[in-house]
Amino acid sequence: MITDLTAQPIRFTADLPAWQRLLEALGARLILERPGWLVYAVGSGRVALHQASDEQPPGTALAFSTTTPVPDAVTTAAAAGVPISLGRPDHGEAGMVSAPDGTAFTLDAPTPVEQDGPPADPRLLVLPIWYGPDTAMIRDVLQGVGARPRLVADDGIWTDLTCEGGGLVAAHRADDAALELAFEWDGDVEEALALLTDAGVRATLIDETYSRTVQVEDPDGIKEVWINERQSDHYGYTDASATP
Repeated sequence: MITDLTAQPIRFTADLPAWQRLLEALGARLILERPGWLVYAVGSGRVALHQASDEQPPGTALAFSTTTPVPDAVTTAAAAGVPISLGRPDHGEAGMVSAPDGTAFTLDAPTPVEQDGPPADPRLLVLPIWYGPDTAMIRDVLQGVGARPRLVADDGIWTDLTCEGGGLVAAHRADDAALELAFEWDGDVEEALALLTDAGVRATLIDETYSRTVQVEDPDGIKEVWINERQSDHYGYTDASATP
């Protein structure tokens, strides 16, 4: 079994300082810094920032870490039907997942904590979203690497899953495969809006039918970054976390 899975999406950006300002306004804590590479701990999960390039333009990549030794994690995930192999990308040994919709991501050993500081604000959870036409496939892959369903829409459009080591990840039905970096706020999302506004980060409060969301201006101009207030109205959803 893969234990202590942690969501650690990677955001490639042409504006590292702006992304740092956004994350730090929300209470994220820098734990590792290399030239063009930063890793932040948030209340639950982690976020990596990587300098964008011509080969890797601004956008989001999915990534996870686990305390399970990587070769063992690869064997376990493969036995669960995940299309994964053991590889050695430029950062070292990792599980390399290649999903049927063309989405690729890595399963790595945990990033070491090299910078001390106060704990991250516990209200912020990382929530990368994997879009695609086949949400059942997405859920199967995510469960195969150790994520566990939490909230499932009755129409199958949305499922979010928890990672034991920290963070969330969601499957969202869409015509085309895509990845997006989003967050969840465990509390009154207006508190997140106030933190961003005080830091000079442009953001807007949106009142959706199911919950409220703060939409933050993306430093790379791609799409607003969503910070969803934790959903309390479960009408039309099943709380899978309550199922033994």
